[in-house]
Amino acid sequence: MEKKRFGPKLKMEGLPKASKAKVNFLSLPREIETPFDTGHGPNKNLKWEMDIELLDHPTQEVRGLMVWQTTASVIRLEIIGLMDLNDKKGLAALLDDLKSCTWHITCNANGQIAIEEI
Repeated sequence: MEKKRFGPKLKMEGLPKASKAKVNFLSLPREIETPFDTGHGPNKNLKWEMDIELLDHPTQEVRGLMVWQTTASVIRLEIIGLMDLNDKKGLAALLDDLKSCTWHITCNANGQIAIEEI
């Protein structure tokens, strides 16, 4: 049985350039509003959040269940582009695909984020 936790969500820290984190994805991305300007969304304050299990990270000591919050185009354009909110079976299949393996979230030397199946 999973223990309850109250308070702010644990978050994966941003990746340094030319590094990667190892994760299991546990949810599809969802929009969240932030109090600051992200440059995305009608009010320029959106980013996307996914539940993850963090397995390895180059600078973060805390591992385990947490969220990854990002404005990376791989999530906001590519993964969101695959999601048809009216297609429950398609959403379930996409989530199953994401959960079927372990992933690297990579940050290249220019700071661009990608996800790669391991």
